[in-house]
Amino acid sequence: MSLRLIEGGKGTRAPVEAEATEVTRDAGAKGRARALGTGKAKEKERGSGKRRGKAKGRGPSVERSAAPLGARALAPGAPVSPGTLPLEFAVLLRSGEALIWWNEKEGIAVRPILVVVAICGAVLALITGFAADFWMQPWETLWPPLAALFSPVLAVLIREALAIRASIITDGAVVDIPRFGEPKRLAIAAIEAVRRDLWTGGVRLEGKGVRVRIPPSLADDARKAIASTRRAIVRSREVDDPLAWLPGVRR
Repeated sequence: MSLRLIEGGKGTRAPVEAEATEVTRDAGAKGRARALGTGKAKEKERGSGKRRGKAKGRGPSVERSAAPLGARALAPGAPVSPGTLPLEFAVLLRSGEALIWWNEKEGIAVRPILVVVAICGAVLALITGFAADFWMQPWETLWPPLAALFSPVLAVLIREALAIRASIITDGAVVDIPRFGEPKRLAIAAIEAVRRDLWTGGVRLEGKGVRVRIPPSLADDARKAIASTRRAIVRSREVDDPLAWLPGVRR
């Protein structure tokens, strides 16, 4: 709205000033509206930021709760197990059976293979030193003695492959889970003999029609786990154990 003021019969610039005033008021109103809208938008951003912050704050706690439990002793006096028993092993436990210890040999150990290779290499160096013409013979006659010399390496490799398995000790039994083959169970009270196992290099526990094998890397912990169960103390018969491996029994 504009007003025209007449002074001395001449028009002035007041209408323009009035119009300018009106425009300024409109601009102020629009500016306040924009400022109000911007403030609301910032508040929404702050609110969403807080919500995102809370969500991020909850994330690590969920991950920590879902993280697998580490190595720990599952029973008093038992050696440390690598963690909770995997489901494919847990289904082998019987109802009401208490887990004492478990562990597994997951792969082939390189160290014993390297030791055998070093021994064979040392023997080959001695042969070369005493008979330098050994390498002068044709390959057709050279490879048989070399194969015979390094054959223990293949034997150790096969043994390491057969030793890949899991061992479980419960409050009354030993469970053997080989990589190739069916799981076997032998009650601790039903162990009749303990032998050195030639296939795995560990220990073999024998019962009536059942044999379970424990690889050498797990044999010590398995023995401690059996000792912690205290189930092998009271027995009605002796155990044939020339290795003195089974704890708490008459021999």
